[in-house]
Amino acid sequence: MNIALTALSCDNLTGIGRIVRSLASEFARAGHQTSVIAQHIDSLPPGVQSHAAWKPPLSPALARLIFARQSRAVGIGARFDLIHTFGVGRGAQVVSAQSCHLAGMRARQRFSTGRVKRRGLGLFDRVALRDERALFEGPETRLIIAVSRLVKAEITSFYQVPESKIRVVPNGVHIPSGSIQLEERARRRSNFGAGEGDFLLLFVGNEFDRKGLQTAIEAVAFLGKPKLRLLVAGSDARGPYERRAGKLGVRDQIRFIGSVASSENVYGCVDALVLPTYYEPFGMVITEAMASGVPVVTSAKAGAVEELHHGTHGLYLQDPLSAEELSAQLTQLMNDSPLRERLIHNGREAALRFAWNRIAAETLAVYSEVNGSSRVQK
Repeated sequence: MNIALTALSCDNLTGIGRIVRSLASEFARAGHQTSVIAQHIDSLPPGVQSHAAWKPPLSPALARLIFARQSRAVGIGARFDLIHTFGVGRGAQVVSAQSCHLAGMRARQRFSTGRVKRRGLGLFDRVALRDERALFEGPETRLIIAVSRLVKAEITSFYQVPESKIRVVPNGVHIPSGSIQLEERARRRSNFGAGEGDFLLLFVGNEFDRKGLQTAIEAVAFLGKPKLRLLVAGSDARGPYERRAGKLGVRDQIRFIGSVASSENVYGCVDALVLPTYYEPFGMVITEAMASGVPVVTSAKAGAVEELHHGTHGLYLQDPLSAEELSAQLTQLMNDSPLRERLIHNGREAALRFAWNRIAAETLAVYSEVNGSSRVQK
């Protein structure tokens, strides 16, 4: 089958970029002719063709506007059996809903009052909503792939889309083949300023407000444990959070490392992932941490934990804005080694459900529905 995947990026830095790259790799490995249409393409998998689109050196909103025309032009000019878009562009038969942007905006309005806010989203929000409605309700869209049951429910609530048009397929994860050696783990921890007796937390996300960085910092301060350290990976503005940590007296316990291309190098040296997000349609970092043997503390409403259980696969917060609740969960995790071992073991087992070869097969099954042909499966 000749498949085209359209997205703003195909790389190892962004969430969408990793998803597109991983699916393209699995499709090509299965013998399908696979192309990627994107404005930023880096480290393309073997056997995958690229159609690089021009990226304007201006705002993300303008990039989305231009890409709608670019992707349609490429799709019309090439002969693809199926086009699958990841939230941008036009002309695709299958649309991936990694989130419902309108629902995310409503959540931001409800939960971000009095918190550090992400700025400059006005124009981007308007363009994103325009794309979302065009893709979800457009006549060219045959099926929508929602990344979680949460997103499926949001789409049917906010848009004129019947449930019969939506399939739930989660994001995938690469299952590590083994763990790093103790000496290498100690070296990496030392590079991040963590000593042998420190308990090193990891926060990962490019939207610090939505993902709950403020709550994580406040929990570190609430616990008052100098040996507790927080490693922050992501490309959002760090200044407001550094100032918040300084006011709370924990600036020396927080380390910002920016975007990370090889996240497995970070997972292998931390003691837990903390993601107190108030709106998380899925959360690939959750399943990535589980697959790497890292205990997870996150929101009970995150899409990735919909079929998992508190205390068995991870620790899940009822109020992700509560530093007190997060502090209590972290205290339990740090003091209970059998709990940590249970979460590590069960998390790894649960992560197998999200292995990319399985997710690619489920995605191809959706393509088969659209095409009405067994040619999709080889």
